[in-house]
Amino acid sequence: MDTVIGRRGLVRVSGHALALALLALVGCGPVAETTVSCAELSDPDLTRVVMTVDTAVSELYVVTPEFLWADPDQPETRRFDAGTSDVSPNLADRPGVRVEALRGRDGAVRVVDFAALEPGALELEGLRGSLVMHETYRGDRALASFFYTASGHPAHIVPLQCRCFRD
Repeated sequence: MDTVIGRRGLVRVSGHALALALLALVGCGPVAETTVSCAELSDPDLTRVVMTVDTAVSELYVVTPEFLWADPDQPETRRFDAGTSDVSPNLADRPGVRVEALRGRDGAVRVVDFAALEPGALELEGLRGSLVMHETYRGDRALASFFYTASGHPAHIVPLQCRCFRD
């Protein structure tokens, strides 16, 4: 039995119960492959970030209202012509694009930074940005900010709410 300081003073709990309680508080810790989906607080359809993280970021997709991407598989929709999408290609597996994740002491991802390092790496020159987690996950949710810009475009900072899903 361990002693833990709770709202009502000292509480005695088993090590197993303590571990489960801490995992619930931290949320998306370093346990297994995790998908993190973030959406703009004011309008979830405008700006989104979706990433898959294990030991590194293996998938990173960004959706912004300013940037459109070629996607030959995209059919025509009421928002886009055929072959056009607001979803970026997977930035994590593109040559010439750097994607780095910084982790906190608990092993959870706190910052994801990305940048197109080489001309022609993406159809959007100079794309760069960062996703910054402002808090640990409470349950499966946390607040974050997303900074992004590209050559010839103004910088944007968008408040997001993120959710995590473990595989």
